[in-house]
Amino acid sequence: MAFKIKAHKLMNDSSAVNFVQSPNVGGKLDPRFLVIHYTASGPGSDIAAYFSKPAAKVSAHLVIRRDGSVSQCVPFDEVAFHAGDSRWTDKTGKKFIGLNKFSIGIEIENWGPLKKTGSGWVSWTGQPVDAGKVIEARHKFGVPNGGWEIYTEAQIESSIDAAAAICKAYGIDEIVGHDDISPGRKSDPGPAWTMSSFKAKVFGRSQSDDNLMIVRSPSGLNIRSGPGMEHAAVRPDPLPDGTKVVVQEANGNWRFVTVLNSSGQMDFSGWVHGGFLFEA
Repeated sequence: MAFKIKAHKLMNDSSAVNFVQSPNVGGKLDPRFLVIHYTASGPGSDIAAYFSKPAAKVSAHLVIRRDGSVSQCVPFDEVAFHAGDSRWTDKTGKKFIGLNKFSIGIEIENWGPLKKTGSGWVSWTGQPVDAGKVIEARHKFGVPNGGWEIYTEAQIESSIDAAAAICKAYGIDEIVGHDDISPGRKSDPGPAWTMSSFKAKVFGRSQSDDNLMIVRSPSGLNIRSGPGMEHAAVRPDPLPDGTKVVVQEANGNWRFVTVLNSSGQMDFSGWVHGGFLFEA
């Protein structure tokens, strides 16, 4: 899907995407960053409609649903209330506090972290979630650790296309998660979102300049539940030579990684010895 920006609105061909005006705005925006969020909501929720209510007191520029459809709630030249208490140091070393004033926010419909029960997985509301749409992973900042709803291919593609149009139009070269700018307070977009791959596709560059690595071990590489040989294997079979992983955390020589499946999406996570990981 090819998007473009006209008069600070996202256009699909010659028509603007669905626009649901939010009153929760805060003046002129100086767009330096793009911030990715999850909505922490299920398929039955309409987050764009929620943002249209003054009582919500929050908003974002775009909402992308599970089917890939896009709604805009705030023009790209206005401040939306999506980042909250936040801070970031950019590539030049300049520090920013309060990212609402400096960022465009994209909310992607997703439950976020899930809880395991005897019968499967449930959301924070207690609603069951199909196990086939869940990965078990540890957040890059350590917690929460558990199940995460997988983002759909449709919304990933829409997010890439929308982000590419936004970054081109406003000269944005830094994309961050809500968890990056509010660590410890927020966990979105979480480990089910492959940020390195996303940024590579948005900016049209190789993924290898981020934290994507490849396993190099002819006999395979065991993936364990903790950083050491004494910990049990997460899976009975070792990771095959050539497996691509995203490094989330380091502990001595050990690395906490999330394994990518054949489609390049997050599959499962665990600890591996870093001596067998090389740049992809």
